[in-house]
Amino acid sequence: MTTRYASLGLDTAWRRFETARGGAESNSFEWRMRALETALEEDFGLAPDLAHLAAEIASFEPNLGEDDRFALIILIMISIIALEQGSTRIPAVGPLAREPMRTMLRPLCGEKSGLAAQIEALLESRNASAVIGYAESDSKPLLFISPYIFHHRILHAERAIASRIAAMLRLAPLAAEKDIIAAVGKAAADGVALSQEQRAAVAGSARSGLTVISGGPGTGKTTIVGAIVQTLAQLGVDPTEIALAAPTGKAAFRMGECVRAAIGKELNAPLSEPATIHRLIGYSAESGRCRHHPNNPLSAAAVIVDEGSMLGIDLMERLINAMAPDARLIILGDADQLPSVAAGAVFRDLAAPGKDDTSPLSKVCIRLAENHRMKSEGGAVYSVATEINRDGGDPMNLTGSSGKPLVARRSAPAELEFQSVEFLKLIPHDLERFLDRWYDARVRGNGEISSLIEHEYLEGDPGFDEQECVRLQRLFAYASASRILCVTRVFETGAERINLQMHERAARTAGVVPDRSEMLAGEPIIVLRNDFERGLFNGDQGIILWVRRKGRERSRMAVFPRGDNFAAFRLESIREITELSYAMTVHKAQGSEFDSVALVLPEDDIPLLTREIIYTAVSRGRRSAAIVGDDSILMAAIGRRAERFSGLRERIGSAAVVPPDRR
Repeated sequence: MTTRYASLGLDTAWRRFETARGGAESNSFEWRMRALETALEEDFGLAPDLAHLAAEIASFEPNLGEDDRFALIILIMISIIALEQGSTRIPAVGPLAREPMRTMLRPLCGEKSGLAAQIEALLESRNASAVIGYAESDSKPLLFISPYIFHHRILHAERAIASRIAAMLRLAPLAAEKDIIAAVGKAAADGVALSQEQRAAVAGSARSGLTVISGGPGTGKTTIVGAIVQTLAQLGVDPTEIALAAPTGKAAFRMGECVRAAIGKELNAPLSEPATIHRLIGYSAESGRCRHHPNNPLSAAAVIVDEGSMLGIDLMERLINAMAPDARLIILGDADQLPSVAAGAVFRDLAAPGKDDTSPLSKVCIRLAENHRMKSEGGAVYSVATEINRDGGDPMNLTGSSGKPLVARRSAPAELEFQSVEFLKLIPHDLERFLDRWYDARVRGNGEISSLIEHEYLEGDPGFDEQECVRLQRLFAYASASRILCVTRVFETGAERINLQMHERAARTAGVVPDRSEMLAGEPIIVLRNDFERGLFNGDQGIILWVRRKGRERSRMAVFPRGDNFAAFRLESIREITELSYAMTVHKAQGSEFDSVALVLPEDDIPLLTREIIYTAVSRGRRSAAIVGDDSILMAAIGRRAERFSGLRERIGSAAVVPPDRR
């Protein structure tokens, strides 16, 4: 084995042989690499193979000494970890880098490794120029634009987005100001009533090529989409050229429901059906390409995107690349929610206030603050979510107008009422008892639900008849009303484990032996990735039911809503793209709302547990939210913000020409 090959630290047969016979003990690099593997898996939840990917990239610079080569490997790993955690860049030198580098280096190399100074020296010496570029035009895996390290691909994605948004900011209004105000007034008269701030948001969508509307739960973001469509239509935009989209199928479906309810029959032309962004731009997972791009743009004159907080840098770049040069973009979302699972915090960058009033984005960002649920059953949930989001917030000691705590403490699962906001402090074995309580109260429900689960549904051609649809609508309304939310997929309190435990309870109810591969009638499922052939999309939720097709015996099938009807699929045809969804991660729940949610906290404090994840989870509940776990872990999470390093907002500021303030 050559020296260069050995320096990669790959887990080869030769390496295992050398380690077993003791020959690798003198190789300090070998043991350092093995320590990195462990840290990646245990401290960052990432695949150990990333250590060897970093070593392979570092091997492009063959003339470094062992210490400098190891420092380069660590720097590459830090850049990968930062990207996996959602940052598009990370400070590597100077005062700004001190805390993030310490946070990264402590689990990788120990508290006093001296690697921070060594990395800074390596960057200043430019001795790794085969791997690290020092100008944005350099074609190297990493780019060092002091004080930040970027991945080449991500930096250029930020540049592309900033350039296109700058062009959007320079687009002229659709009409004169008096005509815009008149159109908004007519839209409000024809559709739902609008508050003054909602009217301002709708008017903003006609003034600029980019409009960013941010607001918390219950502020009416999705509700005003209908008014935006009506306003644009009255100002001359063909309704068929207004594209409605969201990052997930569930969010797109909710968007469609709200728009249809708001518009009714007021439009003279049909409206495009909301779609996932991937479907809108014709993205192919197999090729990694999009049908729509700068040379084949969408015909849409305006694109309205809901749940903008779920937009990552890659998806945002694909979306704007697919839009025509003169098309308008309206994005709605909650800037305080979790940012996207993918790298970037696009919506937060667009919606967050700048350091001063000269930011070009400040002219096109509208924040909705008035909550329309305060006097409803969900008022307590909103108040608690707002307190969670406040710096120094303490929801456990928050009181209502009556002077009583808004968060009711429960000492045992049996005390849970699933009303307002409750906190159940877990003690050993309480998780099992909580799941029993949830299953009995929120899954099986009453006798009517049990009969709907056991019913044999007859599927005709096409779809189900009116009577069957009424049954299915009732069952889906009940099943979609409640959900357990988890911070992670793994561990005892993760979504995978809880789904398995709920499946075991369903099996006992059905009188069968639990089998992970055998989904049972009545079990909820979720689609994990898009299946364009069957019209199923990431986030779509269905139920396993007994279905009989004409001339065939009944069988368990996956049933999903499909417009005003439902569609059934054989389990074997969709098994690989679905999983049980009694519980889901908070990230997966973005874009969804439920009448009642329960957030199960992990047993130990973990970096992933942040204020944003608690806020997002609680705010998924329209009427009630139960928090299950240890209150010390809850308060630690509320005190920790999810920090993502991004250069998009400042890049837009440098690329844009500030448009005249037309308000």
